Parts: sequence; structure tokens; C-alpha cells
Amino acid sequence: MTWTRIALTLALAVLPGSTQAKDSSPHTHGAAESPDRDRPAPLSGQSIYQVRTAWTDTDAKSVQLRSLRGKPVALAMVYTSCTTACPLILADLKRIESALSPEARGRVWFALFSFDSERDRPEVLKKFASAHDLDPSRWRLYHGDRAAVRELAMVLGIRYKRDARGDYDHSNVISILDPDGVIRHQQVGLGQEPAESANRLESLGR
Repeated sequence: MTWTRIALTLALAVLPGSTQAKDSSPHTHGAAESPDRDRPAPLSGQSIYQVRTAWTDTDAKSVQLRSLRGKPVALAMVYTSCTTACPLILADLKRIESALSPEARGRVWFALFSFDSERDRPEVLKKFASAHDLDPSRWRLYHGDRAAVRELAMVLGIRYKRDARGDYDHSNVISILDPDGVIRHQQVGLGQEPAESANRLESLGR
């Protein structure tokens, strides 16, 4: 079992009310046996969307990770005041975006989750998105409290540490998720070729 899967298992085990995906529906009779066609399919036991901590988007709306469900996702954790690794992570994400076909580009989410609970409030993230020309039809940026940041980092296998100045040392990872939130690929390090990540997104979006 990989570190990411171990971390996901541990994170889900300690979250109140969260369970591994399984068929636990009670047996019913008569009309109740009719399937609910509007109900989404159960999530895989490896889906990070089982983590139910709330985040806030750039419109200051409370959302959960599962709000991204339905499309492949290229996801990274950064913070906006970073001047070293994070601009390179963003550049790598844009390279992945550029490597996609026009059709695939419209079927993918690019998601940035901030490490910085104190400074990266929704209005800051909104300005950051505008300053970096992040198309709102494809890009989503999120602010969370410290617990949300810790849980997401755990399930993604990302290590980070806040220093005395309020900056963060952290792993440099781009995670590729399938439409149900299962990690299918992780691009580790900076300045990596975008081909594999782009190909995964292309295939997952078909």
C-alpha cells in the first residue's frame, strides 16, 4: 500500500461520520425498492471526496471536496505569498493545461488549495486568480482552516511545516484525480514534463 493510500485510510478512520464506501443500504420492500436515479453512485474507498471538511471558495461559499466530483482534477496545495516553489507549481499546472486538447480542457478542473489559513482568505485568492489569468470556468481556489489543510495534506501525502515568519516549507506535488476523487497519478517535483499528467487527464475525461 502506498503512503497516499495509508494516509487516506488513516484520515478517513479518524473523521467523525465518515465511512469506507460499501453497500450498507438496508433491505426494503415494495415501492421503496425503486432506485433513486438522482442519487450519485457510492464513492470508492480510495476517494479523497470522503473527507468532509469544509473549505471556502473565492465567492466565500462553504464547499466540500466532493463539489469537484464529476470531472478529472489537477490539484495542488500552494499559498499566494510564496515566492519560491509555488509559482513554479502554478507554472507546471499551466503547462499541463496547455498540453491538453481544447476538448479535454473544458472537461477538467484545476484546483488550488492554500496552506495559509490566516492570509489566503477568499478575497485574496480571488485577486490571485485574476492576477494570474486563471480562467474561472476551469480553475477553483480554496481557503480552509488549519484542520482542513492538515487533513487534505494527509490524504494527498503532502508534508508541510509553517516557519516563524508564517511561510511554509512543503512537498511539491500535483495530484491527478479521476471524476470520483481517486488519485490516479502524482507529479512530484518542480519543472516536470507535463505529458504524463496531461495524458491521464485526457483519458479520464473521456
